[in-house]
Amino acid sequence: MSSLLFASLSYALILVEARLFEQQRPFSLYTTTSIQQHRLNFSSPAPHLFSSVHGFLRQGYNTFFPNGFSIVPCEIPAFTPFYHGWLNDEPPKSPEWLASTPEMAYGIMGSTRSSFLSTYQTTRPVKCLYFDGASGALGENGTMDTQMLFLYGNTTGPPAGRSGAEFLWDEYARAQHLCDWLHQHEFDIPGQGIEGIVRMSAGFEVIWCDFSSPSIQLISRFNASVPLLGYNRTSSFTRYSNKRERALSAIDLGTHDDLPAPDWDIDWEHEPFVASQQWDWFTSTSRTYSSQDLASVRESSITLLDVDSVSLYSPDYDQHLAILLQEEKEHFNLTPHGYWRDSGSRESRRKAMSRLMRRRARHRVGNISPQEVDILRSNVKQMVARVVNRTSHDAQGRNIVCWSRTSDMIIENYARRLMHLQRLLGEGSDGDHESQASLHNSFTMLRERAHALLMPFFEYPFNAETAVEFPEVQVSFDRCKRQYLPASMSKGTSGTRFRESPSHGVIGQAIEEVMDNICTVLIDTGLSIEKTWFRKFNQGAPILNEKQHQILRNEIRTWHDGIEELTAWLGWAPHWMSCNKLCEGDEECYIPMWPLLRQMSAKKPAYGNTLIDPHEVEYDLWHPRCLKVTDFATG
Repeated sequence: MSSLLFASLSYALILVEARLFEQQRPFSLYTTTSIQQHRLNFSSPAPHLFSSVHGFLRQGYNTFFPNGFSIVPCEIPAFTPFYHGWLNDEPPKSPEWLASTPEMAYGIMGSTRSSFLSTYQTTRPVKCLYFDGASGALGENGTMDTQMLFLYGNTTGPPAGRSGAEFLWDEYARAQHLCDWLHQHEFDIPGQGIEGIVRMSAGFEVIWCDFSSPSIQLISRFNASVPLLGYNRTSSFTRYSNKRERALSAIDLGTHDDLPAPDWDIDWEHEPFVASQQWDWFTSTSRTYSSQDLASVRESSITLLDVDSVSLYSPDYDQHLAILLQEEKEHFNLTPHGYWRDSGSRESRRKAMSRLMRRRARHRVGNISPQEVDILRSNVKQMVARVVNRTSHDAQGRNIVCWSRTSDMIIENYARRLMHLQRLLGEGSDGDHESQASLHNSFTMLRERAHALLMPFFEYPFNAETAVEFPEVQVSFDRCKRQYLPASMSKGTSGTRFRESPSHGVIGQAIEEVMDNICTVLIDTGLSIEKTWFRKFNQGAPILNEKQHQILRNEIRTWHDGIEELTAWLGWAPHWMSCNKLCEGDEECYIPMWPLLRQMSAKKPAYGNTLIDPHEVEYDLWHPRCLKVTDFATG
């Protein structure tokens, strides 16, 4: 079973025992009680690894889950533009930051009396290294943990010089160390090696290690400063007029109380675009997602090379995972085996499922041991060596799996339909129907939605109307589970069990476990609905007394709870998030992303220029709203 491949050392027995429990039950899914028998193990790292892979290079996904666990090779296509804002017309020193949009570069360095905007373009495909999560957001809440662990073996920085919270703000040192590591191992050869480090804050940025490389060329550089207004303007931004809190470069997006502020003055009252440039920066990121699906599309200027990747959700880091999962058991009311304990009332259950769906937002990698840091560095070194020695065309003609694309297909197929089915089941279990015809119509719609999910896998037996069990269930499960995995060398024919596929790596096993649970719950639910249909609805609208009607509602509630627990286990929360309404043409759906943090809730003070923290800004993060430029400027 796939969970065993994630189990290791301290928590191996838990996962093994959970799987043995599932193996002991007969795979007769055509009953209304089998959902209760199939229990989802919330201690498994599989859904987190799956979700992490799907979230690579997605602004929305990594805003909701800001603490990255993965280091992934990537490639920037030839002729891709990048932008740099600076205070003069001198070429940037190496290393320096490039923004993926001109609005991001101008948002950082615009509205000064000396704002220069440079446009660069790659001259050929350029390999890069991507740290997932909001890895460009400065602060102490976990967004930079993976970088810090990789460089220094801890989350506070080197023992000498500035350390702790202060060092987190020393972006130049961090960039230099990352580029030095590449150079030390000869991984930075222009045209062949890694030439940039990709991170995300409010938009994607590239730490470009060497501006003398022929892999990039300057297209233009000009003075982007604008004439001052001839009158005083009242704006919320005037609160900065007596402070010096602006950045010196694109890589220093904020200040810290203990650090000296840049020594420069800005005439905030007379700068015409000081407010709107922040809105434009924000909209350059918000256009990658919609107000009805906040997961967002992938950054288009960068391509993943996820045939290789290093993830701290891998069993290589079993001690770290054991600590993380133990904390989850205590925080989310899980049993020692990782199962959720039902707390009683429907409302408490709903809240518990919502928290479980978002649980990955709490994850941090700070508990990693020194031995596991060594493993991390070794794994990254081996991965980068493979990438550097592989040309852009090596993978062509090979049967290499792109796991991020596989996860995309699974979520595109199931995310919206699972939530739709859950909503229909919720309405069916709680609602009263005025007539038997209304009940029949509602159950017909429910059956149609469930059948659509079963249709690609399930063949009805000849006597479906009278069958007590469907013997094709195991075959249907195999078809469902393996639909997105590479087929075995000897492909089975329709109606026969597929041969077992060889191991496809840790991500492949995570995908297999995700599909295992999706298919088990969906087939359970769908065939239970079929059984009820043939028993009560196939001859037309049934005549049910109140007791029979209540029994039916209880059945539907059981199905609802199975789907609800599945969606909580999967944790695809960004896809199930939406703005408070469908935003108008002059509005954008706002989610707080560092450093573009705005006050949304009257219950909380203004954030100021601080890091997004899922604990402190949870309400605003998980209750996105439509904003106009005037709302954004006034905070």
